[in-house]
Amino acid sequence: MYVGWALIEVCDANAACTTELFNLEEEIPGLSVLENSCLSECDLCARQPYVMLDGAVVSEPHLTDLLNVVRERLSSELEQGG
Repeated sequence: MYVGWALIEVCDANAACTTELFNLEEEIPGLSVLENSCLSECDLCARQPYVMLDGAVVSEPHLTDLLNVVRERLSSELEQGG
């Protein structure tokens, strides 16, 4: 489990803007999920779920895959000391 600080930003028009994404805040201490009206990634936003994780674009074809990648990256950061 990740213990640190991380920020996920999501466009309110993107397929990733779901209850499941916001539930990660409860699952992962120190994580904040912020919904924005636009993240200026319109082409990507129209194609597939994506988020900005600490300023870096993370995208996957399916929401479940995206959530798993986010969990893995946060777990990796913890293993590396934050």
